[in-house]
Amino acid sequence: MRRIETLRRQGDIDRVFREGRWRRLGPVAVGAWRRGDCEPTRVAFIAGRRVGNAVRRNRARRRVREAYRLLAEPVQPGADVVLVAREQTPDMSFGRLQAAIREALAAEGLLDSNAAHDQ
Repeated sequence: MRRIETLRRQGDIDRVFREGRWRRLGPVAVGAWRRGDCEPTRVAFIAGRRVGNAVRRNRARRRVREAYRLLAEPVQPGADVVLVAREQTPDMSFGRLQAAIREALAAEGLLDSNAAHDQ
């Protein structure tokens, strides 16, 4: 399994918030901005204070990161993606969280159609 490329610069994350397309599902909000290149997709995992204290935010971020990691192989290159944990993320079932992320990425055309159906 290859390493997940992360968004490191605040300006790149801000661009996704400003210009990206957003899907807000129950457990997670997913924003995607197409860069138009062939570089690997970069991802940021965010959990704001609305999620709860530091322990709940870290748990939510870890769960979202792991759910994405399990889907990372079929993700198409050339995009910046921001995954934002919501209030219910730390407590909900992992399968439902993973399905929501898969649905949002597929709606943006970032999942390989063959791999998305295999899961």
